[in-house]
Amino acid sequence: MNSAERFIDNNNGTITDQKTGLTWSKEDSWQSDAKWVSWDEAMDHINHFRDIRFGGITDWRLPAQDEVLSLYDPEAVNTDKYGKEIHLHAAFPSGPLSTIWIHEHFTGNEGYILDFKTGEIRSLYKSKSGRMAVRPVFGTMKKETNK
Repeated sequence: MNSAERFIDNNNGTITDQKTGLTWSKEDSWQSDAKWVSWDEAMDHINHFRDIRFGGITDWRLPAQDEVLSLYDPEAVNTDKYGKEIHLHAAFPSGPLSTIWIHEHFTGNEGYILDFKTGEIRSLYKSKSGRMAVRPVFGTMKKETNK
């Protein structure tokens, strides 16, 4: 399945990934709000999406590691807000931040981010605002089959 077939623009601010079954916000929080977000602000952004039923969906959340890694593609070329190369499918508009918050089942002060420049997942102190964004997701990831 090529990228043109894989990603469907729902024309409501969301993109559905036919391969994984997930629906993503077409823009990250930087693109929609023009500000960096801490972990708590990322959660506020998610709650806002739920409250306004963005794209007609109420179950928005932070993506898990395997979900967000499904968007990272070393072959894909897109550009971040600085015009630097990132590896996010071109189905998503150029201009996002290169790092986004992800959800993992750990507690404490450490959160996790994905860097679309390198595909690296690393921990970061949750209160640090830094240069992070959030890209909300909805749905349950399809299990891979060997067919």
